Amino acid sequence: MQYKLNINSIVVEKRNMTINISGEFIDQSINSRFLSTPKVILYFDNGKEDRRIPMVIPMQNITYISGKCMFYGEYSYRLDYLFWKTRNLEIPCDFYFNLSFADFYEEKVKIDVTPSEFIQDKSFFVMEDCGDHFIINKKIDKLNREKRISSLVKGCNGFLKFICFILSIPFIPLFILEGLITFTGFTSMPKKIESENKLVRLGSYVINRMCSVSKENITVDKYKRGLIRLKYKMKKHKKVQPNKITFFSARREEISGNFEFVYNKLKDDKNLEINFLFNTKSFRYMTMSEINEFAEACATSKVIILDEFTPQIHLLDLKPETKLVQLWHACGAFKTFGFTRLGKPKGSPQATRNHRSYDYVTVSSAYCKKCHSEGFGINTDNVVPTGIARTDIFFDEEYKNNFKKSFFEAHPNFIGKKIILFAPTFRGNLKGSANYPMELFDINEVCDTLGDDYVIIIKHHPFILEKHPIPEEFSDRVIDLSENTEINDLLFVSDIVITDYSSLVFEASLMNIPMLFYAFDLQSYIKSRDFYFDFKLYIPGKICTSLYTLLDAIKKEDFETERVERFRDMFFDNLDGNSSQRIADLIYKCLEE
Repeated sequence: MQYKLNINSIVVEKRNMTINISGEFIDQSINSRFLSTPKVILYFDNGKEDRRIPMVIPMQNITYISGKCMFYGEYSYRLDYLFWKTRNLEIPCDFYFNLSFADFYEEKVKIDVTPSEFIQDKSFFVMEDCGDHFIINKKIDKLNREKRISSLVKGCNGFLKFICFILSIPFIPLFILEGLITFTGFTSMPKKIESENKLVRLGSYVINRMCSVSKENITVDKYKRGLIRLKYKMKKHKKVQPNKITFFSARREEISGNFEFVYNKLKDDKNLEINFLFNTKSFRYMTMSEINEFAEACATSKVIILDEFTPQIHLLDLKPETKLVQLWHACGAFKTFGFTRLGKPKGSPQATRNHRSYDYVTVSSAYCKKCHSEGFGINTDNVVPTGIARTDIFFDEEYKNNFKKSFFEAHPNFIGKKIILFAPTFRGNLKGSANYPMELFDINEVCDTLGDDYVIIIKHHPFILEKHPIPEEFSDRVIDLSENTEINDLLFVSDIVITDYSSLVFEASLMNIPMLFYAFDLQSYIKSRDFYFDFKLYIPGKICTSLYTLLDAIKKEDFETERVERFRDMFFDNLDGNSSQRIADLIYKCLEE
């Protein structure tokens, strides 16, 4: 595939770099083979850390004409947020471009990067054009001086707001009267005050009015965040216990998943002190004892192990001797996440520190390293292809047989039938708006078309609270196990998997199960979320865009299973059932560092 990339302009002003690019890919089959969008990745390397940051190219800036894909884009980046662990070091970094489209990918593209327009004020950063890349020098003294001045101004502003808040106290009786009036329905309560308890609503209203007068945003979340930081600072003087390991999860209430498999490899070592902290509460609802326990664990643990985005941990500057290990819950690298979604809805803003303090992230293959380092905003070497712990279960024949036995004892109607596992992901933005258009998978039509030989297991994402409607006449052929069954276990009894954009495809590929992708909204999903690879080229099964084509593919057994092996080999380096042991070895390495 041929390509062109032009750097039209670069403007460096204080801490910001604004870059404008244009380019094209040339391939006669572009309009028929691909669903990709061009991806330009800015690559920075200072010798100690590297960082990949995606270039935002809006869909309206991409044109497909006669075997060409032409694109252009412009975006601004904060140069002082490039790196995390070396952010306070005055060392130069090299700046290159990476480029990808469909099945093409090139690191450090060999082009003349000299921009047509190059403007820089050289106040905090100086860029030097080296022909095929740039060198960026940072003036750390000036940056620190500005940071101190900014902190002083922010502190003074906060103090003045606090004084205004105190001065608003005499107006409390008036605010109470206003609050009482809202109960009559004559005026409305602010939308964010949603408690059913009238006394709580009245108190919240008074605080809200005091904040509006003083321009100070005092919320429970803000207070709890500050309290977590304060508690950690109070305990930071305590020594790190050299053999203390803490498993902390904000997504589960008991040991399971990756945690369970790794723990089983460590539990017999009597020299280890292993703790568990499971807390699914948001900041607002954490109690003082829970905050205290969390701060104590962070101050004294040698290794802290996570399994999901954990906002509490990113509030803290952990001690250098404390190692933070992220056992990311998903296999492979499928839907974009984190910093890869820069500039997209719900994407992580560049200035956030979320994810960036991990010392190690475990992934399923070397192919995933660059995807996860980009998504998490961390050094590529911090991403380790150990394999995913919970996939070890797929190599345990005794476990498989025991689950099959218990499943068919509970559902004897499914014995001897072709079992379809319907497991789509959700639409919307996380829990609050999660949904799935269930009318597009109509049970009546599915069962009538496929006949009695087929039975269906429905497994919706945990964020979907609505039940999939199952007509009474098909209750012996369709069951909904969304609430109480581990999805990986269901693969042991499934003959066909129907999904869309769920990461279940990775586990299904390990079992070599035929897959169909019911992707009725593929184009809009790419526009809002996108993937790390071309969906049409790499997905391990047939894509169906309507219920008719989906059911037709099932009846004809048209699954395109020849795609599965390539997909599996791309996203799994080791098919041996020893991922948990490799992760345990990594944890022992952390204990020695």
